[in-house]
Amino acid sequence: RISYREHVGPPGEAQKAVTRALEGQNALAPEFRPVGAAGVAEGPAGYDAGPEDAAAAGTPDAAPVAAPVSFPPEPTQIITGKKNRDGSNELRIDTVVRRKPNPDGVPGPVDLPKSRARARDMINKGAGARLPERERRPRPTRAERAEQAVQQALQLLDWEQHGNAITVNLLTKSGLTGHRVTRDLNILETGVREAARHLAADELRPELDRHFGLNNLSDQNRQQQADGCVIAALLLMNAAMLHQRIANGRWLPGVSDLDAIKNSPNVISAVTRQWNAIIGHDFKPILEPAVKVIYAIEDTGKRAGLERALRHLAAEAERIAETYADMGADHAGPLFNKVMGNQASDGAYFTRPVAASIAARLTLDAAAGDADWTNESVWREHKTVDLACGSGTLLAAMLAEMKRRAQAQGANDTQLAGLQKLAVEETLHGLDINPVSLQLAASQLTAGNHHISYRRMGLHLMPYGPLSDYPADHPAGGPAAAGSLELLGQQAIVPRSNALALGDDRIASQSVWQAPGAAPLDDAVDAAKDARIVIMNPPFTNRSKMGEKFPKTIKETLRARVDEMERLLVRNDPALDDFVDKNALEPLFTALADKCISAAGGVLTMINPTVALCAASALEKRRLLAQRYHIHTVLTCHQPGSVNLSQGTGINESIIVAWRHDGPKPDTRFINLDRMPADDVEVDDLHQCLRECANGIIANGWGEVSHWPAERIAAGDWTPAIWRSPELAAAASRFANDNNLVALPRAWQV
Repeated sequence: RISYREHVGPPGEAQKAVTRALEGQNALAPEFRPVGAAGVAEGPAGYDAGPEDAAAAGTPDAAPVAAPVSFPPEPTQIITGKKNRDGSNELRIDTVVRRKPNPDGVPGPVDLPKSRARARDMINKGAGARLPERERRPRPTRAERAEQAVQQALQLLDWEQHGNAITVNLLTKSGLTGHRVTRDLNILETGVREAARHLAADELRPELDRHFGLNNLSDQNRQQQADGCVIAALLLMNAAMLHQRIANGRWLPGVSDLDAIKNSPNVISAVTRQWNAIIGHDFKPILEPAVKVIYAIEDTGKRAGLERALRHLAAEAERIAETYADMGADHAGPLFNKVMGNQASDGAYFTRPVAASIAARLTLDAAAGDADWTNESVWREHKTVDLACGSGTLLAAMLAEMKRRAQAQGANDTQLAGLQKLAVEETLHGLDINPVSLQLAASQLTAGNHHISYRRMGLHLMPYGPLSDYPADHPAGGPAAAGSLELLGQQAIVPRSNALALGDDRIASQSVWQAPGAAPLDDAVDAAKDARIVIMNPPFTNRSKMGEKFPKTIKETLRARVDEMERLLVRNDPALDDFVDKNALEPLFTALADKCISAAGGVLTMINPTVALCAASALEKRRLLAQRYHIHTVLTCHQPGSVNLSQGTGINESIIVAWRHDGPKPDTRFINLDRMPADDVEVDDLHQCLRECANGIIANGWGEVSHWPAERIAAGDWTPAIWRSPELAAAASRFANDNNLVALPRAWQV
């Protein structure tokens, strides 16, 4: 027999109530009431409140209860439960069936007979999504109990007003300083994945995959990266955490606490109204992508999964919003990268935060030396650009290192907040083709500082794929844009001769902070040109794999566009003809970086595959870089398992720091590490050891520093990056240049 009841209670409690009913506990308790007893009107304005129904289940061992979960005035979900022969409980969830929506777009009323029929299919045919059995909450760990004890002690002593400082001090003494961050990172990750499960259970993945442009990817690429439900959940979580921090800090009037939002009868409407109101003030880069996700889901007519996801995320964001603000790039970065998965379909690989921190320190060593970072003019002089910034890991590392140097030179917390605001609004600039990544970049750069104006952030969404006035399925493909490489068509970046000076090629970058109807405060050209520093992990992909998210015609148009940008570049600078690779994208990004860096004293820092430092195919690239720059430092790690500096790659990678230098070139410093730092504390130790080691063995077992003659670097011989031992590098070079050795016949060469 199937008993139909309507559940009354807070969202999320229906599952527990059905389980209790299956176990014979309180089957007719006040939390249940007969279907149709919600007191709403029948007919067009309500739902069919027919008589209580009962029907044969079709399975002899079924003793189920089905409960449409009620958020007044109408149910939105159906949860069914039955007892299996083996004694286990089987719970399933699905949405109620609604009639056609009203002409004004308001969802139609619940169709109760069809909802009952769906419930029977869930019981008898396994329809809907199966809910996992709830596990008992694990016993708190020793670290968790210790932290709870600290908080209780503070309350008993009436020291709440000094709670943060005292807690940090006590936890530091007890060795538990990082525990809260670790715990809250776990909460954030599991919260995102649980919300994604709710969205997937409502069969929203196909629509969200289309929304994020994932529907044209191959099955292999789709399996390697986050699907649309996970990306949507991450965007919503980021927005919810910002919302809670705005409410906690009372930054803006009229922003409700998430506790009130999550218990709202119509959580979707409540969230959308609040976030749109906040966008009217600021914070567009983080909130607008989340609002667009909500609209995309609402267009499907499926709301139950979104409701569950929003209530869950709101509850989790309440718990961790403040901790998140203080996580820093070394914690937030890997979480974002882990959740997003492999983004190789865009040629993008997330930089590991430890590698980004090392790169930032080496970059500022070369670009700034011992500059006074408490001086605002120093910050303004070091304009920094990442031409493919992704989730902002490298920019966040640069910001953290600038602040660290200022703090070491005596800057107080107030000064540091002001310097961070200056950096995000004036100094740091990031370009990318992925709006999701830019939302994460905005979150990282502004963490812990609500005084930063999002409207002035230097983050730019670059046009990529078909232009907006041509549909993606246009039979002719239509014109396409090539992302940051579009800058190669701009005269301010790549000047043209009079014969070619016919105006800039079309480009329409979107400043992610730009409010509707507002005049642009900046554009991508101004953001990229005259940089003191370009730091990047350039896209490493074959041109044949570009645009895998698009139909075939768009892919072909996109590749043709890149070829056109290359021709414009080589006409301006013929020396780059042998530099660029007809197959790979990375050399074009490096050439673009060269055009963006200021004439004197600029620094180019890149993460490159180590094989590029010895491969014959990259010889002309190395020679040209050595001609235009002093190759200041090359760092490679030789520890097995830790040689890749980007997430999702299995290749050895190196950090290259090149300094714009027109005079005689000094020798190049090669740093060969025996182990990779595990966190930012170890990065600090490594950096200090490098400052104290001009040449030879690095203290604390980090590895070895050696120097390579400038003339060998100029010839394209960068082999010390390949060999752990400088002696082996020197020996290999002698063999390669020994005129007494007979060259192998070409047929024997590999």
